[in-house]
Amino acid sequence: MPVIACRDCLPVTSFARGIVGLFLLFVLGSSGTALHAQTIRIKLVNGRTGRVIAGTCVNVWLGNERKSAMAIPTDNDGVASLRLTDNDAEINTDHWKGCGDFGVINPVAKFASSIRINAGYVLCQVRQPDHTWLAIQTFSTEEVLQSGVVTVNACGEANASPIPGEIVLFVRPLSWWEKLKE
Repeated sequence: MPVIACRDCLPVTSFARGIVGLFLLFVLGSSGTALHAQTIRIKLVNGRTGRVIAGTCVNVWLGNERKSAMAIPTDNDGVASLRLTDNDAEINTDHWKGCGDFGVINPVAKFASSIRINAGYVLCQVRQPDHTWLAIQTFSTEEVLQSGVVTVNACGEANASPIPGEIVLFVRPLSWWEKLKE
């Protein structure tokens, strides 16, 4: 049986080193992303029509704090975006009066274990009272970032699949009677 000289093994060793290097680069790179800001997208969808609700404001609170909400506008895709970070130096809120005194655009806020949302529309959930436009829904931030959340749609046939980092809220506009009672 022939003996293989070390010079014949060199290409395999270099290849193995390259693979190990790529693996380490991947591991170090992915652990670094956990420390950077992560975006949560809150998407409003009309449960009856399946169309997104653009040009409105979504009230957002982080954690159990009782401070004022951030009122974040939805874009043309019906999405209100919020970046979360652990780095205090990155935290900012650019005030925007389009959503009232607490209106913000491009908010970057401190990471919290939960996110609370009020959309100002009737929630499309089973057996909800008529005044659900005042309801505040609470979601686990980790669950939203890892797998995404889609609320129940009892208003119609529209549906969605969860996407990591996204909350899809099925809502409907208030009826004229609900507006009158408001």
